Amino acid sequence: MATLSVVQRKSLARALDTYRKHLDEGLEYLAGRGIDQAAALSAGLGVVRDPLPGHEYLVGRLAIPYLTPAGPVNYNFRCMQDHSCKEVHPHQGKYMMWHGLPVTLYNVEALHVAGQSIAAAEGEIDALSSTLAGIPCVGISGATKWQDHWKNVFEDFSSVYAWQEGDDAGKKFGDRMVAEVNAIRVVLPAREDVNSIWVASGTEALRARIRK
Repeated sequence: MATLSVVQRKSLARALDTYRKHLDEGLEYLAGRGIDQAAALSAGLGVVRDPLPGHEYLVGRLAIPYLTPAGPVNYNFRCMQDHSCKEVHPHQGKYMMWHGLPVTLYNVEALHVAGQSIAAAEGEIDALSSTLAGIPCVGISGATKWQDHWKNVFEDFSSVYAWQEGDDAGKKFGDRMVAEVNAIRVVLPAREDVNSIWVASGTEALRARIRK
């Protein structure tokens, strides 16, 4: 497991201080996803407006820190525009990770408050939505990003739920979680994810899916 250098930790801490100052620019976008200002502040969310050196291409994106008790250890940056990112910027996707940092789990604090059960979702917004709905959840940035040492993180939980979106990518994610940690699939309808169900139908709608 890679360890962050002092320089990397300082850069991440500076990003957290800098980007969360511009959270106001992302509040409308977040409100549309059911995330209010208090939840956004708690998650350390921000917007890239005064970019750190090398982050100029990220201006205007939602800044999503991977927070730990020791501070941020990674960042993902989401486009908030309603367009196809690949068509507008061929070399940029909807999400752009901080270059040069090791792959980490999002929302590791959920591991400490989850009790006997934990959920996992493909993506930060879904993991945050699940947690806000009372289902503690970590985020994984895709089935191909799985790290072998993460098995140790899940081994003490009696139940691991994998939020599986209703598409091919979602099935790959679910398959990986089942293979790696014997997760219980929670299959969502086509074109739906944790956040969309939570926004449209509320907390109980998500909890009901876990109880099935």
